[in-house]
Amino acid sequence: MKETPMKILHLTTAHADDDVRIYVKEAASLAQHYDTALIAPRRSERVYGDITYLPLTPAHSRAERLLLQREALRLVEQFGPDVVHLHDPELLFLGLYLRARGVKVVWDVHEDLPRQVLHKPWIPARLRGATSVAAKGFEAVAGLAFDQIVPVTDSIAEAFPAHKVVKVQNFPILGELGEPKQTNPEAPIRTFVHAGGLTSVRGIFEITEAIGQLNEQLGKDARLLLIGKFESSAFEEKCRESAGWSYVDYHPWVDRKKLAALLAGADAGVVTFLPVPNHTSSQPNKLFEYMSLGLPLIASNFDLWKELIEIKGSGVLVDPERPQEIAQAMAWMVDHPAEARAMGMKGRHAVETEFNWDAEFTKLLDMYRRLETL
Repeated sequence: MKETPMKILHLTTAHADDDVRIYVKEAASLAQHYDTALIAPRRSERVYGDITYLPLTPAHSRAERLLLQREALRLVEQFGPDVVHLHDPELLFLGLYLRARGVKVVWDVHEDLPRQVLHKPWIPARLRGATSVAAKGFEAVAGLAFDQIVPVTDSIAEAFPAHKVVKVQNFPILGELGEPKQTNPEAPIRTFVHAGGLTSVRGIFEITEAIGQLNEQLGKDARLLLIGKFESSAFEEKCRESAGWSYVDYHPWVDRKKLAALLAGADAGVVTFLPVPNHTSSQPNKLFEYMSLGLPLIASNFDLWKELIEIKGSGVLVDPERPQEIAQAMAWMVDHPAEARAMGMKGRHAVETEFNWDAEFTKLLDMYRRLETL
């Protein structure tokens, strides 16, 4: 039985219907308490359970995505929500329109937008500074107009009025991707994994180079498991031309069930995003998902990530722009499997005691209970 008749709608035009933060965590959890709907482009064939799913036509370009807002508005009106929970910055104006019509609006801020646009290849370099300033202006308007702001990190939260901010971090649901595999601590480290968007700024080419150096120059025997969609055919071709590609096992996008099965065969996780401004203040899902599975981490040496990884003893930090340093970290894990697996279990303990979705959802649920009284 739902807590109250309040109706909540999660809306995204940029993310797919099976997005981890939007669907797997937030919408699915809220649906246990409120009448909850999701508007998103369809990608999966999943069953939505207690969630009302209103599919959007998938967009194939940014321009098409902007044109989806009319369709999205029609679906919003069809559901008739009390609260709309937005997930994309391009929905700002739609959010302002809905707020003017008396709908409560929550903006879930996944990225540091003013920093992010400074490195968008589709924005001409000469316009990126002005675009970043405009993004700050959009955030200021949202902070004034919307009822609540839900940022992922402290650095993102700083841009908004403190009394409206509820930070909800990208911590995993324990058990959602399985449990740590039971294995001999001395068992060889053979498979490194990176799952998610396969983009240049996420350091995928550098990881591919590193696995080649690990095998050919450092004389180790290991594979790299890549799971996800490449940002472009040109970037995929660049990675395939790397000497390391012969040591890569590649799987395009898979659903969560298949992802869990693939991750069960991994021995260590690699998250070596390049140091663009938006990344240095980010907390990627995959960091915590690998920790939840007891996988030791090789990760970028960002200050924020040091607090999450080095202090917890859950992995090794490297310069993500240096494939040879990534390869050396891989080699250390291959040569020291017991120590590496102990790091992984420290990461698992950190997730069990601190970095898990239960605590984050409590904050989100409390926010919605307060919204009922506004």
